[in-house]
Amino acid sequence: MKRVALITMVVFGLIGAALAAQQKTGTLKGKVEGEKGKPLAGVDVRLMSSRSREIKETTTDAGGHYQIELEPDSYTVSFDAEGYAGGTMRDMQQVEEGKTTEVKTILLTRAKRTSRVSGAVFDTRGLSLAGVRLKLVRVPTAEEEKAHKKIESLSRDYVTNNRGEFAFRLPAVRARYRVTASLDGYATQTRLVDVSESEAVPLAFTLELLKKK
Repeated sequence: MKRVALITMVVFGLIGAALAAQQKTGTLKGKVEGEKGKPLAGVDVRLMSSRSREIKETTTDAGGHYQIELEPDSYTVSFDAEGYAGGTMRDMQQVEEGKTTEVKTILLTRAKRTSRVSGAVFDTRGLSLAGVRLKLVRVPTAEEEKAHKKIESLSRDYVTNNRGEFAFRLPAVRARYRVTASLDGYATQTRLVDVSESEAVPLAFTLELLKKK
């Protein structure tokens, strides 16, 4: 009898622990639309935790909706879809335990003719690095510097996904960009990239671990 009671207590204890673990999440949901309010399916939605920098990903369904369970925290939310100008929400989204956070409907516009700089970030062992912060800034080409030509400022930010990948869609003009990759615990790396009109340029970073002092 004691053994049955003990087993019952253990089972209920395990169930209670599982329920407690399940309750330590909140829900974030929203919708993505294109022109004229048309729902966009297959949009990549990427969420980065402000505390752990962990990346979570999901995609929109046929109705343009997405929903994901997350640990309580503030999240940076980014959207990317082929043929559309993606981006990152200006305001972070707060997820609370046991509650649902509904994000305002996101409108993505058709991308005009563009150039593209894309690639991935790895460590020295060749493993992909998620959560790497990339910053792209327009800088003068050698000819523009020589001619003292004033250039139009342009700056973009991106965070690598779980496969370490990133992609910048840019104006279809000849230009030079400075791309910087940074991640806590790793040495920051910067590259200069020259892009021609409507060109797709591959780019890869290999970040080295900082030596502990």
